[in-house]
Amino acid sequence: MSELDGAVVVITGGGGGLGSALAREAAGRGGRIVIADVADTSDLVQELRAGGASAESFKVDVSEYDQVQKLVEFTKSKFGEVNILINCVVAALARGDDALATATGPLWGTSPVYMRRMFEVNVLGYYNASRAFAETLLESAAAGRPAHIMNVGSEHSLGVPPHVPPMSAYTVTKYNMLALTDVSRRDFAGTGVNVSMFAPGWILTEVTQQVVDNSEEWAEHIMPYAQTAGFTAKAAFDGLVKNEYIIFPNTRITGYAIEHAEAILAVLREAEARVLPDDAWARP
Repeated sequence: MSELDGAVVVITGGGGGLGSALAREAAGRGGRIVIADVADTSDLVQELRAGGASAESFKVDVSEYDQVQKLVEFTKSKFGEVNILINCVVAALARGDDALATATGPLWGTSPVYMRRMFEVNVLGYYNASRAFAETLLESAAAGRPAHIMNVGSEHSLGVPPHVPPMSAYTVTKYNMLALTDVSRRDFAGTGVNVSMFAPGWILTEVTQQVVDNSEEWAEHIMPYAQTAGFTAKAAFDGLVKNEYIIFPNTRITGYAIEHAEAILAVLREAEARVLPDDAWARP
């Protein structure tokens, strides 16, 4: 399935940045698109329709489960089924000059209000969408049609990137995407519903470009690793149609993830070789 051939694709957080790039890529591959976002996405919908795509928009706060249920109902009323759910929404940075100051720093310096919102959107929002769309995805799979969830994580989903200044709240929530993906893959195993995690690095979206333009320091951190939104979206769907487990498009940032995985393996191998005394084990 290199093309989507009429598949119904729901993209949360599809109104801008990577989400809008994913919407354009899906439309270009023949998908029928629902862009779900807390913001107005009518301009993007009109753009996709002008290009010949079938596209709809729905305003939703994914942290509210009842709103996500209404998104499911809306999508089914328009297209009858759902084939692909892309969890892409991310809690927005604070607006204004202090945006980076709010989003960066160690956990002990993070505002509890900001941390709560990051979890509500970046973790609970992904669960809400996966839970609400599960029934219709299972129906699509049972009928022999495509059924897939792609959780958009980050390089932060596979470890703590050493080339990125502390963004601890973001890192913790994105690390959760690996757990959500692994548990979902286990739970959907044998049903025909596939689950992948997309783990890009820096993407030169509109917001990232503003950060680069306003800060030489951040430009030095971002630009050596930044990829275009168009390439990243293409890589995401190339991996999705192959049912890849983790889609990791940035070849410049693999080293730290490999080191992290090897460090965990070393701990496990050491533990496996350890001989424990008899009283370490519970008895019936």
